[in-house]
Amino acid sequence: MNKEDHVKVCIVGAGKVGKSLAAQLSDSGYKVTVIDTSLEQVNNISNSYDVICYQGNGASTEVLEDAGVASAEIFIAVTGSDELNILSCLTAHELGAKSTIARIRNAEYSVQSDFYTERFGLTLIFNPDYNAASEIMRLMHLPIATKVELFAHGKCQLVEMKVEEGNSLIGSNLIDFSQKHNIDLLICAIVRKGQIMIPTAQDVIQLGDVLCLTGSPASFNDAFLKMNIKTKRIKSVMIAGASRIARYLASALVKEHVKVTLIERDHTKAVKIADEVPGLSVMCSDAMSYFESMSDSDVKNTDALITLTNNDEYNLICGMLGERKNIYRIVTKLNADSTLNEMCHNTRISSVSKEDCAADMIMSYAKSVVAAEDYDAIRALYRLMNGKLEFIEFKLSLDIDPAVETYINKPIRNLKIKPEFLIAGIIRDRASIMPRGNDEILPGDYVIVCTVSKSILQLKDIFEETKA
Repeated sequence: MNKEDHVKVCIVGAGKVGKSLAAQLSDSGYKVTVIDTSLEQVNNISNSYDVICYQGNGASTEVLEDAGVASAEIFIAVTGSDELNILSCLTAHELGAKSTIARIRNAEYSVQSDFYTERFGLTLIFNPDYNAASEIMRLMHLPIATKVELFAHGKCQLVEMKVEEGNSLIGSNLIDFSQKHNIDLLICAIVRKGQIMIPTAQDVIQLGDVLCLTGSPASFNDAFLKMNIKTKRIKSVMIAGASRIARYLASALVKEHVKVTLIERDHTKAVKIADEVPGLSVMCSDAMSYFESMSDSDVKNTDALITLTNNDEYNLICGMLGERKNIYRIVTKLNADSTLNEMCHNTRISSVSKEDCAADMIMSYAKSVVAAEDYDAIRALYRLMNGKLEFIEFKLSLDIDPAVETYINKPIRNLKIKPEFLIAGIIRDRASIMPRGNDEILPGDYVIVCTVSKSILQLKDIFEETKA
C-alpha cells in the first residue's frame, strides 16, 4: 500500500480547479472528498473519479463534520468566493484539519496572505491567476521556450524547447552537447514523436525533438548563441481579453516598459482594466477583427500575442491567426483538460493553464506532507507533457540522517540511479551546478530530479537498493 493511501484530502469547490485537483490527487492514490453546493457538479465528479462527494456549504460545521474534515491531513478551499474559501479554511482548522489551503483571487486579499497564515492558521494561500501570469512572464523573458519553470528561488531554470531548422545541435549526441559545444546545460529528457525518454550519452538530437533542459539562467543565454538560436527582447505585446490573468500580466509588462495593447469587446471590462493598469492601451473591439484590421507594419512591430479570454476555442483560433501572420511569440490560455492542448504540439503556440499551475503547487505540498521527512523535503514539483514528465525539487537538511548516507558525499558516477530517473540539477550556496560524474550531493543542497511517469516522495527512491 502506498503512503498516499493513508492521506485524506478534502476539497471544497467542484469548479475547474477543484475538479482538476480531485482528478490528479485521486489518481495519485490520495483519499479525496469533494464538497460543493451544486448537485450537478458533485454528481459529475462522483461519476468521473474515485472520490467521495457531499452536497452542501463548505463553511458549514455540520457539513464539514459529516465529511470527516477533523481527520483530514489537507483541506483545500477553491470555490468561486474568496470569502467562503477563507471561512471554510478557518472552520476546518478549528475542527482539526492539519493543513488548510485557500485559493484567493482578490489582489487586496492576496497581499494579506501573511496575516491569514500567521493569525488564522492557514497553511498556504495561492492565486492561480497570478501564478499563470507569472508563467507567461517567464515565457516573455525566454521567448524561444515553450515552457519555463524556476527552481531554488530562481537559481535554476527548467526550459522546454523545440529543435528547429538551423539548430547547430542537430546530429550531435549528448557527449558532443557538453564537450564539443561546451554548453553548460543538462538535457534531462527528449520528446520525439510523442514518446518521452531519459537520454543516454549516445542519443542523437534530431530535428523536431523537444528538449527539456536545466541550468542557470545565465547559462541559457550563452547556450543559445552556441546553438545558433536567435532571440530578441519582447518590446510590444498584444493581449486578447480583460481577464484576471490579463490584469496581472499587463501590470507586470508595463512595469518592464513593454508596450502593451489589450483588446476587450466588453466596454465595461475595457474601461475597468484601463483604470486599473496605468500605461496600458485598451481597445474596445473583437480581438480577431482588430488583428485583421491592423496594417502589415503594425503586425510586424508586434512581438507577442497572448490570448486570455474565457473561451478556449477563441483563444486557440486567435493564436493560430497570429502564427499565420508570423508573430514572434504566441501564448494562449487553455483549460487543463481541454483536448485543444494537443493542437498546440505542432505549432509555435505555447499553452498555459491556471488549473495546472494550481495543481502543481498543491501536488507539491501534498507530496511533502506524505514524505514528512526533514532531511529531504519536497520543495517544488512541475509536470510537463500532460503530467508524463515530472521535475521534483528536494531540499536536504544540513543534518545527515542515516537513511541518506548511501548517497551523500559520494561521486554521482558511483551511485546506482534507477534508469527512469535523472539528477537534473544541484543548487549549492546559491550557485547552480550541472551534475557530472565527479559531482557529489552534500547536506544543505537543493537537488532536482527528473522522472518519467514515476511518482516519488523521497530522494532515496531514485537509487537502486543496495544489498546487505
